[in-house]
Amino acid sequence: MFLFLLSTLNWSLAAGSLLLLAVTVVLYVDFFFYRSRYTGSLVKQFAWLLIIGVTVGSVAMSLLYSEYFGFIPCSLCWLQRIAIYPQAVLSIIAFKSGDKLHFPVYGIALSILGLLVAVYQYIYQMLPREAGGSSVLPCLADGSNADCAVKVIDAFGFVTFPLISAISFAFLIVVYLNLRRYK
Repeated sequence: MFLFLLSTLNWSLAAGSLLLLAVTVVLYVDFFFYRSRYTGSLVKQFAWLLIIGVTVGSVAMSLLYSEYFGFIPCSLCWLQRIAIYPQAVLSIIAFKSGDKLHFPVYGIALSILGLLVAVYQYIYQMLPREAGGSSVLPCLADGSNADCAVKVIDAFGFVTFPLISAISFAFLIVVYLNLRRYK
């Protein structure tokens, strides 16, 4: 039962992240090339719901995998958590206070940090062990048993946790940009 639940959740997260990637690409193209002509009003209407949903959902999933399923997060995963956890709390506070001016700037900064770390970890995971060499220090020297190269999720041959994280951060950035445009 436990393995079935975990494999079903892994597949669902992977499929959902690929759908979110497609939406993110559409939003970026519309934002930068068409000045949000096609999706801007829809994003504007649901921006807070999207931001709160993605950030709180990311926090919930990371805690589910570490606390319930027992996967120890590596140092790079902790850096990504540092970038997403404050956004979950701050997005709720910003929504309640109606802050469309300052909060998106902080959200974009945290999301860029998380995106860079996630992309770095994803590239590291996808490189063969021999190609990584000893010159690359993927994990911080924190003494934990977690290895940044271990793929907790490996769906469809390329979807891993860092990719899901990178997609989430990229999605958040484009929603924040739309929120700033319609402040």
